Amino acid sequence: MAHTPSNGSTSTFVSRRRFVQTTGVAGALAFAGCLGGDDDDGNGGNGSSGNGDDNGGISGTIIATGSNTVAPITDRAGETFMDEYPDASVDVDPQGTGAGFSEFTQGNSDVQSASRMISEDEIDQAEANDVDYSYYEVGTDGLAVVKHADNDWLEEITLDELKTVWEYESDVQLWSDIRDEYPDEEIHLHARDSASGTFDYFTANIIGEVGLIRDDYSATSQTNEIMDAVANNEYAFGWGGLGYLRAIEDDQPIEAVPVESDVDGEFYYPTGDNIEDGLYSPLARPLYIFLSHYSLEDRPNLIGSFARFYFNGQRDFAPQEGFYASPPDVPQENHEELTEVLEDLGVEDRVEIQPDV
Repeated sequence: MAHTPSNGSTSTFVSRRRFVQTTGVAGALAFAGCLGGDDDDGNGGNGSSGNGDDNGGISGTIIATGSNTVAPITDRAGETFMDEYPDASVDVDPQGTGAGFSEFTQGNSDVQSASRMISEDEIDQAEANDVDYSYYEVGTDGLAVVKHADNDWLEEITLDELKTVWEYESDVQLWSDIRDEYPDEEIHLHARDSASGTFDYFTANIIGEVGLIRDDYSATSQTNEIMDAVANNEYAFGWGGLGYLRAIEDDQPIEAVPVESDVDGEFYYPTGDNIEDGLYSPLARPLYIFLSHYSLEDRPNLIGSFARFYFNGQRDFAPQEGFYASPPDVPQENHEELTEVLEDLGVEDRVEIQPDV
């Protein structure tokens, strides 16, 4: 679903295969800065490399900051977009929702992937920098609670037990601290860091307050590192975006743990049916992208066409990356919202790609 609550621009492409090697937004912005300013080729400033409008084609670069979780979906959209429009380049920089919002609300990126809604502080930051934006739902995700495949004692976990393990100043150090019958072995904890929207969502919905969590776990901005760590240690335990589990579970010794539902008290795996039926709650959530209105106004054919392309294919892109599609009516709602934004900016007739849903 799309919304316009409230400008920011810039972007080279980072493949899914190179997420773990990404150099972060600082490097991307340094690159963008080298491109800034008018030049003899007619390339615009604000980190763009050509605007794709003056020459009648779709060309130039797009910087997409934000969520490590949502990045594979945006990356898939970017790869497919570049296959069809080789003069365009999409740079997906998955440094985390919070870190991405820090850049986006300063006007340093065109697209922001987000695994949570923008916070009040981030809204204030955007307003202070005159950054206008709109946001759009592009998929559905489950947070997977994961264990090593050789862990034969943890068959399910309650919401209270999850809170007890992860809450601030938790005294859980051994598996037997959760249940007496579990092994007297140290529990090795792996999860997202505080720059992550997944971190915010988990702490809010499991512990009860955003950011309130124990400080003695292995924190990372990269969900694939969590999954790899759990797959390599029989006594490891962690959580992260479900798509990353799906990517390795057939080849690595790692499994999802059934979690108690706050709907009916039963225990559910993060399957598509359970997520789409609303039973895998509270660990299921919508995923978003935010679009900079400055970028849309400055380079409407490039940014607007990419957004249209993304919405046209979003119900394929999300499942292709191990996530779940948004409800069937969401892509059309996204297009309708984007049309209103483009009309308000006076650039609707400059966008080449149009809705096909």
